[in-house]
Amino acid sequence: MNTSPNSTPERSASENSTSLLPEDFQFSQGSLQDFDDCPRRFLLRHIEGRPYPAPEAEPIRENERRKERGVRFHELLCQEHSGVPREAVRRQASGDEKLEVWWDQYVHREPVGETNRTYAEISLEGEVAGYPLIATYDLIAERPGGTFEIFDWKTARYKPDRGQLASRLQTKVYPYLLAQAGAGLTGGEPPRPEQIKMTYWFAEHPDNPETFEYSDYNAEVDEEDLQDQVGKILARTERAHFEKTEDRTHCKFCTYRSHCGRGAQAGNIEDGSSHLEETGSAQADLDDVEEIEF
Repeated sequence: MNTSPNSTPERSASENSTSLLPEDFQFSQGSLQDFDDCPRRFLLRHIEGRPYPAPEAEPIRENERRKERGVRFHELLCQEHSGVPREAVRRQASGDEKLEVWWDQYVHREPVGETNRTYAEISLEGEVAGYPLIATYDLIAERPGGTFEIFDWKTARYKPDRGQLASRLQTKVYPYLLAQAGAGLTGGEPPRPEQIKMTYWFAEHPDNPETFEYSDYNAEVDEEDLQDQVGKILARTERAHFEKTEDRTHCKFCTYRSHCGRGAQAGNIEDGSSHLEETGSAQADLDDVEEIEF
């Protein structure tokens, strides 16, 4: 496993001359997930940069309110782990009953627990297949004993099952990148894979977090999978090679569905099968925060 972000392998001349990716393209868990869900969505969003021609979900106003509330919740937890007094943070939640409930549940359960230090909304950059790989973490907690736990706050109404979470690119990219590019957190070598784990904490399901341990084996498998994913993207040298997904469930909450002839009506946020994410990181870019079907 390559653990140094400074040892980026050079791209071949053929890759640079035939790939549709911009020279300065940066991969993230969001862009890789888009390609995994639908190569055409990856093309439209990340290569061509097309504006979204359709709403993500119905009812539109309710969906927007939920996403805004999710962003506010992330901001509260960022302040909580940046030294702002809890009383001051709590006052910012006043007036929004749902946000107050989420905050009170978080404080009551103390999911982060004992730490030496926490890093809220921290960004790391490494590489995959010669391209930058970036991520902004909701929280990285350094534990006594030198272990690290990644926390990701989820505010969607419905909780995905563990198998769905395990298959998401976020579950691969976040610990992999910390093991590759986390030297700044230790003052020396990056954390070893076995020193890392990742926890999803669900504001709507506060007693049912999901934690994934990491290991050397996981890191090796993830590196192979991520390089393979990027290789598939680079191999698509024409627009037509970025095919539409055959799994139309991915189209239900995709903003490009009408553009692709996959229907004009957005999915309903009350549909329990959607797992539509209401929020994103307070600082991450849209690629990292918009999780269409998660």
